[in-house]
Amino acid sequence: MMLPAILPSGFMLGRHTAAIPQEIESSGAERNALHEDKVTHMRGGILATLCIAIMILGCSRDNSAQGVADQFMQAYYVQIDQAQALEFSTGLAHERLRQELQQVAPLRRGNNLEQARPKVSYTLARTQPEGRQVLLVYDLTITPSQVKPMLKKILIITEQLGDQWKVINFAESDATP
Repeated sequence: MMLPAILPSGFMLGRHTAAIPQEIESSGAERNALHEDKVTHMRGGILATLCIAIMILGCSRDNSAQGVADQFMQAYYVQIDQAQALEFSTGLAHERLRQELQQVAPLRRGNNLEQARPKVSYTLARTQPEGRQVLLVYDLTITPSQVKPMLKKILIITEQLGDQWKVINFAESDATP
């Protein structure tokens, strides 16, 4: 005796298949259209997953040698904010920043630094991996108001400590135009 199978639509399929309503039987063209819809939906899901992965990787760029060096450049040279630059540093760089903060503390009390802040821009000139460290060289332009722009070369040395990249040292020198 043949046992009937239950279809998802609630219809029973057994010895009497002629009892299945005509509308649930699909032609080959209808099945292909349904298959194409599923494939398109699946591609959309894959594309969405890929976009999310790219966004996550893009955000994690900040935890790379260049990402931490860029953040350090922005905090230290552009914003002139040694306290914020401390977040991206360790070792000699961290100690240097702490000393600078102690030295400039009396100067910053009550003064409006925004008026004295020069325009600062920088570009990454070169990246050089050295074992566990990455050396990054930046071209820095400082444009104070009413004074000729100053050009500097900035060397930032980064190192990966555990899962974090940090600036371990930095140096600057005058650059020629």
